[in-house]
Amino acid sequence: MRLELPSLGAVLDVALATAKRFPLTLAAAFLAATSAILTFEDIGPDALHDRLLAAATLGLPLLTALTLFGERFAQRLGVRALVWLVGIAALASVYLAWPGWSDELRFARYAQLTVAFHLSAAFLPFVGRDRPNAFWQYNRTLFVRALAAGASSATLWAGLALALAAVHTLFSVDVPEQGYFRLWAVMAFVVTTWFFLGGVPRDLEALEEQRDYPAALRVFAQYTLVPLVAVYLVILTLYLGKVVVTWDWPSGWIGWLVSGVATAGVLALLLVHPIAGQPDQKWVRTFARDFWVAMLPAVVMLWLALYQRIHQYGVTEPRYFLLALSVWLFAVAAYYALTRSGRIRAIPASLCVVALLTFAGPWGAYAVSARSQFGRLRGLLERDGVLVGGRLQRPANPVPTDDLGEISAAVRYLVRTHGVSRLAPLVGDSLVHRVGGGRGETQVRIVVQALGVEYVRSWGGEGRDSYFSFASGVRGALPAAGYDVLLHVRAPADTTAGADELIAVLVPASRTVRLARGRETLLVLPLDSMLARVRRLRATATSGADLPATVMSVQAENARVAAVLYVESVNGRFERTGMKIVGVRGVVLVRER
Repeated sequence: MRLELPSLGAVLDVALATAKRFPLTLAAAFLAATSAILTFEDIGPDALHDRLLAAATLGLPLLTALTLFGERFAQRLGVRALVWLVGIAALASVYLAWPGWSDELRFARYAQLTVAFHLSAAFLPFVGRDRPNAFWQYNRTLFVRALAAGASSATLWAGLALALAAVHTLFSVDVPEQGYFRLWAVMAFVVTTWFFLGGVPRDLEALEEQRDYPAALRVFAQYTLVPLVAVYLVILTLYLGKVVVTWDWPSGWIGWLVSGVATAGVLALLLVHPIAGQPDQKWVRTFARDFWVAMLPAVVMLWLALYQRIHQYGVTEPRYFLLALSVWLFAVAAYYALTRSGRIRAIPASLCVVALLTFAGPWGAYAVSARSQFGRLRGLLERDGVLVGGRLQRPANPVPTDDLGEISAAVRYLVRTHGVSRLAPLVGDSLVHRVGGGRGETQVRIVVQALGVEYVRSWGGEGRDSYFSFASGVRGALPAAGYDVLLHVRAPADTTAGADELIAVLVPASRTVRLARGRETLLVLPLDSMLARVRRLRATATSGADLPATVMSVQAENARVAAVLYVESVNGRFERTGMKIVGVRGVVLVRER
C-alpha cells in the first residue's frame, strides 16, 4: 500500500478553506498570540495585557462553537451574524469586567468560562438533532484532532527553536531570547488552532453512518481507563463502609478523590460508548451499567465532607463549585441509573448549563460565597460581643484567641477576594473610601482594627493541612542561675535511658515535655501556654520568624523538681481538634530539691 502525502497546494487549499470557515476563531488566535507576546515582553499598558489575553483565549472555544452552531443557518446570514455578535459581546464583557475582579476571582471565572465554552463546542452543533452516533464520532474526531494538533505544534516549535539555536551558534547570527517565546506563542495559539480547525467535521449528518473506532483509543479506554476507574470505585465504596462503621467524618481530601474518579469515569464512559452495547463486551457493558449506581454513595460521602467544612468555615468559591458539581453528578447519576439511557449528549450540555448558571447572579458562586463569609464574620462579632444591635462596641470580655484568628481570616477573604466595599455595612463608607481599592494585608489590618478587635496575621489557616513553624531569637548563653542540669529535648522515639539518667522527652499527643528519670515521671511541662502566647503574637510575627525568649519558654515546678524549658523551634499543624505539635527543639534547665 502506497502512502500518498498531500501536495503543498492541497495543504494551502485546506488552510484557506479553514480560514474562510472560522475567520473569527483564527482572528482570536492571532490576537491571543499577540497579547501573549505583549504580556511576556511587557510592551504597552499593563491594564491591557492579562485582560486581552484572557478574552482572546476564551474566544477560541466560544467562537468555534458558535460558528458550528451558525452553520445550521447557512442560508440565513442575519442569523449567523447575530450568533457571532453574541459571542463577541460575551468576550467584550469579559474584557471590560476583568479589572474589577480580584486575582483570585479572575482565575476562577476564567476557568469556569473555559469549561463552559469548551463544553458548548461539544454539543451546540447537535442542538435539535437526534444523531447519537454522529455526536460521538464528532467529539471523538475533535478529541483526536486536538491531541494531534498539540503534538504537531510542540514538535514543530522544538525543531524550529533548535534550528534557531544552531544558526546562532554556528553562524553567529543574533537571535534575541524573546524570539523563542514569540515562536512558541505563534505555534501554541495560531498554528495549533489552525491545524485543529482544519479537521473539524463539516458534514455532521454523514457521521451518523460512520462506525470506525480507533484501535489505540479502544485499548486505552477499555484496558487502561475502565479498570483504573473500577479500582478506585471499589476503594471509595470500602471507605464509605469504614465511615459508616466507625462514624468518622470523611477525610478532607475525599472531594478531590471523588471528583477525580467521576471525571475519569465519565471520560471512560464516553470513550467506550460505541462498544458498550455489544454482546461480546461484557466487562465494558457491566461498567457502563453500574458506574452511575456506584457513584451515588460516593457523592453522599462527599456531601458529608462538604457539610463539615461549610459548617465550620462557611462557603467559599472552591466549596461552592464542589457542591454544585456534586449535585450535578448526583442528578446525572440518578438519571442514568434509573433510565438506563444511552444518550450521552446530556452530560456536556447539562454541565455547561451548570457552569453558566453559577457564573453570575445572587445564586452564583461569588455572591453566595461573599454572603456566607460576611454572615460568618457577623456571627463571630455578635458572639464575642463586638457587634451588638448592628453597632460595633468594645467587648465586655476578651475575644478568644481562636475567634481572633477566625475574624481576621474572614476579613482577609472578603478584602482580597471581593474588595473592602463588601465590608461597608460593618465599617462604614468613610473607611472604605479611606482604604481605597487595595486588597493587601495592610488593608486587612486596617479593617480588622476598625472592627475593634486584635488583628491576627495569617500564618497557618483553617483546616487539617495548615502548618506552622516558629523559632526563638535566643542563640547564645542562657540564664542558668539556680539550676543544676541542662538537658536537650528528645524526640518521642528517643526515650531509651538508664535507670538513673535524667531525660526530657517531647510528648506530641498531650503537647507536653516530660521530665523523667528512667521510667519515673518527675515533672510535666505543658506547652499550651507557650502556644497561646505565640498565637497572640501573630499580629506582628510571621511563620518562621524569631520570637522573644520570654514567649518561647515554659516554667513548671513541684515538690521534687523545678525546671524551665527554652524552646529554640517548634513546628506542627492545625487539625480539627486543635494544634498538633510535630517537633520541638530546645533545652531544659533542671533543679532537683
